[in-house]
Amino acid sequence: MAMIEIFKTDIHLKAAKKQVLTAIKQQFPGVVATLDLEDNDRILRVVGAWAPVSTDSIIELVKTHGFKCELLND
Repeated sequence: MAMIEIFKTDIHLKAAKKQVLTAIKQQFPGVVATLDLEDNDRILRVVGAWAPVSTDSIIELVKTHGFKCELLND
């Protein structure tokens, strides 16, 4: 079963979006991530097809790139 996590970020530039998505892909090869710059919350959606990904790891990765990131709860 796929793991899907939704995060709120403050990423607003296309170049930053590309940088963060590339970093996620490199660090978590089995994960598909998308980032919606049009949404007010700059939604980062992370889907792990084979194994769960630590939400803390995703948050820390985004933060290392200088952006805020928080998990949105159901």
